[in-house]
Amino acid sequence: MTTEYTSEAEAEQALRGLLLPAWGMELERLNRIDRWWRWNPKPVRLKQATLEHRMLRDLGVTPWLRLVVTTISQTLYLEGVDIPGKPDTESARVFWHPWVANRMGRRQVALHKAAIAYGTAYAAVRADASADGGVNAVIECYSPRESIAVYDDAARDTFPQSFMRVRRISPQVESYELWDKWNIWQWTRENGSYTLVSCIPHLAVDAYGSPVCPVVRYTNDLDLQGRAPGEVEPYIPLAGRLNKDNYDRLLAQHYNSWKVRTVTGLDMTALNDQQRGEKKLQLRQDDLLAGGEGVQFGTLPETTLSSLIEAKQADVEELAAVSQTPTTAFGKMVNVGDAGIAESRAGFYAKRDERQKSFGVSHMDVLRLCAGIEGRMDDARNFDLTPIWEDTDVRTINQAVDALGKAAQMLGVPKQELWDMIPGVSKSRADSWREYADAHPDADTLAVQAYQAQLNPVVDDGADR
Repeated sequence: MTTEYTSEAEAEQALRGLLLPAWGMELERLNRIDRWWRWNPKPVRLKQATLEHRMLRDLGVTPWLRLVVTTISQTLYLEGVDIPGKPDTESARVFWHPWVANRMGRRQVALHKAAIAYGTAYAAVRADASADGGVNAVIECYSPRESIAVYDDAARDTFPQSFMRVRRISPQVESYELWDKWNIWQWTRENGSYTLVSCIPHLAVDAYGSPVCPVVRYTNDLDLQGRAPGEVEPYIPLAGRLNKDNYDRLLAQHYNSWKVRTVTGLDMTALNDQQRGEKKLQLRQDDLLAGGEGVQFGTLPETTLSSLIEAKQADVEELAAVSQTPTTAFGKMVNVGDAGIAESRAGFYAKRDERQKSFGVSHMDVLRLCAGIEGRMDDARNFDLTPIWEDTDVRTINQAVDALGKAAQMLGVPKQELWDMIPGVSKSRADSWREYADAHPDADTLAVQAYQAQLNPVVDDGADR
């Protein structure tokens, strides 16, 4: 059940006694994840390291885990919603309008990346007055590094008991927001003192008209115990090994990747330091070397880098396997046929489909909250919605159109219902095509309509006279 705070003192006590401690317990872990996701991990510890060693270590840091997050997030673009039982496009357009008005087409990218990287991200919905005197729904997206939601049952509850957001205004001033089932409480803290700024109702209700804390959680991999790991934390040790692979290869490349010419038995005791340096330079640069009695010349072979490169490649393939990321994302190209490519990406597509189902449910919850705030309770109670995701599969438009044409001809699928599935064609574009087709029927459609009119003539039975 969502929590309700009836006074400022009660709300402040919940903020300071419950939400801030819970957020503080998570912050260290989230900051560690953020460093690895944002290509700034703690450096590898080196004993007796020189400046050159540290330089090579820093050169070897690569954002491997950012690539894991980005690869899956780039297949998750929500572009519409399908409302079963309502063939008109206006119903879908009205339901979809809060998404467009809040520019979620762009903001969903950051929301998905945060949920995938940290394991959890949040979207909050509140009411805002419109220019015509009505109410519009406002959607805000939050990272778990700046917010936290508290649940009675983290694995099963749709809405939290309460929600907090922390924002640093200046080095001395912080802002806190606390959301409950009725209001958004806001304080500022300066020098340890809390000052209430506002208490504004958010006007959000669930599908049955009951007030709720209007925060929807996006989870990467939620289990039945409420745990939701992201795509960074489990692979930090493996990413650390890859950075170590890079350092080892750079170390060998920097110091031992060329042949070393050696001279033994050369007496330079009679030379001063400057003369010794000049002699070494001469021995290093002269093609013809000459020495005295007992002087021997030779070479030491360079260190081969193949074993170091193979070790790194093995770790890259291991990261690709355990994270279900295609090896092509890490730069490895394999000359295989279409069937081989499809098989190599099967695990990645399964992972993408799983995230689409999880995020799709959360997106529909957000849009239902928007409908409840704007007074469209029929939409708020509609649980038959289907999110429509952009088709990001790698294939040419010729292949797609050929497959869709066969579906229409061989299976009898209506052609107009396949327009959404053409690569690069959005649902809104397909809807506009359907509206145009309805308003401008072709000759075959007109002939069918005329034929049907002949089969079913209008008969005047005089009942209305």
